[in-house]
Amino acid sequence: MAEGAEPALVRWVGTKGEASRLLEERIIGVSKPYPKLTVRQLFYILVSKCGYSPTRRFYKLLVYHLVKLRRAFPPLYAKFVDLTRVYIAPPRAYCEVEVWCEKDATRNFIEELARRYRVPIQVERGFGSLSMFRDALTRARERGARKILYIGDFDPSGLMIEEVTARDMGIEIERIAITYDQIRSFNPPSREVNMRDSRAKAYVKKYGHRCWEVEALDSRGFRFQRLIKHS
Repeated sequence: MAEGAEPALVRWVGTKGEASRLLEERIIGVSKPYPKLTVRQLFYILVSKCGYSPTRRFYKLLVYHLVKLRRAFPPLYAKFVDLTRVYIAPPRAYCEVEVWCEKDATRNFIEELARRYRVPIQVERGFGSLSMFRDALTRARERGARKILYIGDFDPSGLMIEEVTARDMGIEIERIAITYDQIRSFNPPSREVNMRDSRAKAYVKKYGHRCWEVEALDSRGFRFQRLIKHS
């Protein structure tokens, strides 16, 4: 290649090895000029500057490699921010406990109750991002938080989100909704398990072919005030 020439634009087509190394080099290279970035910004930068296809497949690939790189390189880790996952702290918040929700719709469902007991709410919106976990850990250390009360769907992904949160946060997590006891007590409506979910087979083996959305549980099931008082 002639000196000063631009590298040829390439499209990732699923090959391993060289394509993966090239993508990781480009992630590091294009991130350097930016003091702060979101993952979606990086996605569009790579699409526009390097010719990658703007597909969900490439986005998932980018997230996979970016997680590896951020865990290996602290300066890269510190660049990324998450503007999509809401954290709500009421006045004079109770410091030792936070409520985390899998979905933003659940926040609307329990926000008044959480405010009454002065409990902050963190919305994960599915699997939490590294940026969200980093900020949450910093906040937990500063506030002395020692327990997360988790609200999520009782389905293959919802149960896994809880496991990932516990692993990445390193703080005690207690699922308060929707639980199997609540399902048996309140008999909320259910739906068929999505067998396209990679975690579905193990779930079905343990719980059967039905799963439950947390919105299906009415307010009688949310009794976390007792948990807060005894935390």
